[in-house]
Amino acid sequence: MWNNPDRALLPALLVSTAWLLLCQLVFVVLWHFGWMSHGVALLHWLVVGVMPPGMALWRFERERGAG
Repeated sequence: MWNNPDRALLPALLVSTAWLLLCQLVFVVLWHFGWMSHGVALLHWLVVGVMPPGMALWRFERERGAG
């Protein structure tokens, strides 16, 4: 679908940012209502919300540089 890697970068960044914000919102709500402690919510947000988009964008940049 995305033949030009430069054109795929913007949608990838938008999806990653949306995912990060959605996860942040979910874990803040879970913390606010007492379903998770502050530390656990922060840890889950980092592992679930930050790491997957970060690793995907890092891999995308690495492949883009190699190509």
